[in-house]
Amino acid sequence: MNTREQFEKLKELDINAKSDAERAEITRELEKLANSDTAGFESAVMASARQTLEDAKALKIKEKMAEISDIISMTYIAKTYFNKSKSWLSQRVNELAVNGKPVQFQPDEIDTLNYAFSDISKKIGAFRISC
Repeated sequence: MNTREQFEKLKELDINAKSDAERAEITRELEKLANSDTAGFESAVMASARQTLEDAKALKIKEKMAEISDIISMTYIAKTYFNKSKSWLSQRVNELAVNGKPVQFQPDEIDTLNYAFSDISKKIGAFRISC
């Protein structure tokens, strides 16, 4: 098991620890790991931090989309603004694996998504029925 895998295992154990004694033991193991492979440990910590940041970004998009997904058709957004299928949009919202790699929105796709919401908002705001 390499340093990154050991770090991830210890991190998971720390998250699930039930007592201060368990956490203290895990901390000692982390210190040993850091001392035995400083560069590998630093790399593992940075990789973990990057993954946490990506997970947080994805969660934000997914949570924000959940607020409106019952109101607005995701199929309409996918077809009208991206010329793609609903599954394509869903894969990016949920960061699902496609061909073995997790997919996410690219910056230009985020711009398109924001434009879609703005455009739909304007269309709904301008809609009036008269008798």
